[in-house]
Amino acid sequence: MFGLNQDVFTVEEIFRAYYDCRRHKRNSREAVSFEINMEENLISLLEEINSGTYKVGKSSVFIVDRPVKREVFAAGFRDRIVHHLLVNTINPVIEKFLIFDAYSCRIGKGTSLGILTT
Repeated sequence: MFGLNQDVFTVEEIFRAYYDCRRHKRNSREAVSFEINMEENLISLLEEINSGTYKVGKSSVFIVDRPVKREVFAAGFRDRIVHHLLVNTINPVIEKFLIFDAYSCRIGKGTSLGILTT
């Protein structure tokens, strides 16, 4: 699929993913800590992804009551950047193949709207 010396993702893509990720998490402890050395952290993360050495970190687990009671496994900030990187890349390709009633991680939809329509 990719040549031996070809990167999978670019610097521009990892920075876009970071800015997308921090939009709603900017004041979290983990986000502030990451931002202290943002450029270095992003380049290191990009190198790990492109070299195949990236490892998923630990998630935090908690219970929420709204809109329904459920257990949530929240990825760490660094992993959330990777999530945004993947979604930014994959969404334009798969969006046209998804059924109307698929709600998770879709622009203009989401789990809250999915619960309301069931």
